[in-house]
Amino acid sequence: MNKPLSTYSRLYSLSILFLLALSLTSNKLNAQNTVQNEIKNILTTLKEDPQFTVFSDSLMPLMYNRLDYQEIWSDTSNINDLLYCIQEAYHDGLNPEHYHLKIINELLDKNPRSPREQAQLDILLTDAGVLLSSHLIWGKVQPESISTTWNYDSKEFDGDRVELFLEPIQGHLIKEAIEQLKPKNELYLGLKKSLFEFRKIKENGGWHKLPKMENLEIGDENDEIPFLRKRLATTNTLFRYDTTVLKIDTLLRTQTEGVTVVNSPSINPEIDTIRSVIPYSPIPYYDSSWVKVSYLDTLSRVFDENLKNSVIKFQKMYGLVQDGQVGKATQKALNISIDDRINTLRINLERTRWINHEEKDNFIFVNIPSFELYLHKNNSWYYQTKVIIGKPYHQTPVFKAKLSYIDINPTWTVPYSIASKEMLPKLKKDANYLSRNNMKLYDRYNKIVDATTVDWKSIKTNNFPYTIVQGSGPGNALGHVKFIFPNKYSIYLHDTPSRYLFSRNTRAFSHGCIRVYQPVKLASILLEDEKYTEKKINEIIKEGELKRVIIMHRPTVYLMYFTAILGPEESIHFYEDVYSRDKRVLKQLDKKPY
Repeated sequence: MNKPLSTYSRLYSLSILFLLALSLTSNKLNAQNTVQNEIKNILTTLKEDPQFTVFSDSLMPLMYNRLDYQEIWSDTSNINDLLYCIQEAYHDGLNPEHYHLKIINELLDKNPRSPREQAQLDILLTDAGVLLSSHLIWGKVQPESISTTWNYDSKEFDGDRVELFLEPIQGHLIKEAIEQLKPKNELYLGLKKSLFEFRKIKENGGWHKLPKMENLEIGDENDEIPFLRKRLATTNTLFRYDTTVLKIDTLLRTQTEGVTVVNSPSINPEIDTIRSVIPYSPIPYYDSSWVKVSYLDTLSRVFDENLKNSVIKFQKMYGLVQDGQVGKATQKALNISIDDRINTLRINLERTRWINHEEKDNFIFVNIPSFELYLHKNNSWYYQTKVIIGKPYHQTPVFKAKLSYIDINPTWTVPYSIASKEMLPKLKKDANYLSRNNMKLYDRYNKIVDATTVDWKSIKTNNFPYTIVQGSGPGNALGHVKFIFPNKYSIYLHDTPSRYLFSRNTRAFSHGCIRVYQPVKLASILLEDEKYTEKKINEIIKEGELKRVIIMHRPTVYLMYFTAILGPEESIHFYEDVYSRDKRVLKQLDKKPY
């Protein structure tokens, strides 16, 4: 029988256990204090250490100082959630490697980590979280670096920035918080879906360049046509054939079999079996029926009506002339690489993040590359029309402003640059040019000057002392209607007497202003509350006198630049980069931020 421990022995044992626990606690506290000191040291010397770079070097010291330089990422589940969000940024067109992913994983794989390595890991995780959040809220690229006229809103957060960042970490809600930062509009979601689909196409081999095949006519047959069919099928723009009707004889083979496979002769090799689900029956029976099937024919060598319509579908989605011909422009679009298409989607996802905080309704959206105007009203895309935008050397600027009023039968004050560079040479040849075009000449005192009395040969381009104003009427450069949204660039929407230009597919012909295809229709929609119908506006136009109408509910006019947007049928449409801006966005998007 064991003897009970003496009181002294029990006290001795308890003392040993207490000292051991105290030692372990002390070691842990010492380790924590060491990591705290390392965090403080690293943050103090951030700008002096080129080997350790972070993006948010101004916010980081504030954040850790608030926590007395304790670790923020002590919970493994929070680290895993952040790493998941970083990887998911790939589907938003961002590069996960731009968020310290490689070095974070290297540090996580080290076991054990030194106090300095633990401090570095914590700081890099924090910086990655701040950086990713910033890019999802505002975009990675500074829009002002692409368009100097940019004046769109940037979301400002109320409250403590440090607390806003720490709260989801402390509440284990990192995934939910980061998901909330992403745009939720239909354009962003559509672009994101298309990015996923195009990357799948790339995984499956993408597409190959097509041989030249111009001037195809219905009924033409050659060896190149199957390549065209396969290319269109790859991006889901090849129409299916749905006229094939097959008679099916279905036999129940066993008493328990619910699905019978019948080998059926088919005019298309892609259809070799047909499955019919039939109910359970103890008695075998035959069943005959007529079934209409649809299929993709990528093997036919014939250019038929179906294939021509497929080409037209592709042309519509890629901003091309919709003639069903595989001309130079269409072939160029078909042969643009899968990588280039993927990058275009990434670029335009970035542009969508730039405007994440703008109006959700009651706005006019002019997309420069598609030469289109869209009106969003009553929570839907209410109206769409063609526009003409500025030439590449007279680019329409990107900015926003409130629509204030509409002029019916407007006058046109000729911009100084047009008067001095384009009209002055004409006046030197013919002093009656102004009178023939319903224009008047004003001096610096706003007095009318007879153009025939001016010594035009002595007037220089860089010193044009007059103002030219064109009166209202059919020949007015602004047409019958002008839409004013005050801005320092003298840009506005307006009608035009040059109606024939709207028949062109590429419509970059103006000096920067936006010419509208259906100005009276647009005006009647915008002035609906003011009771101005198309009929009433046309009656005012016939009177020929200037009429200014103030808009009560002022919509915002957004002049934007998207080379890929969501079409009315919820598919992505691609457009030519008319002002060559995509490369600049992509270069910055792919550049490391630190």
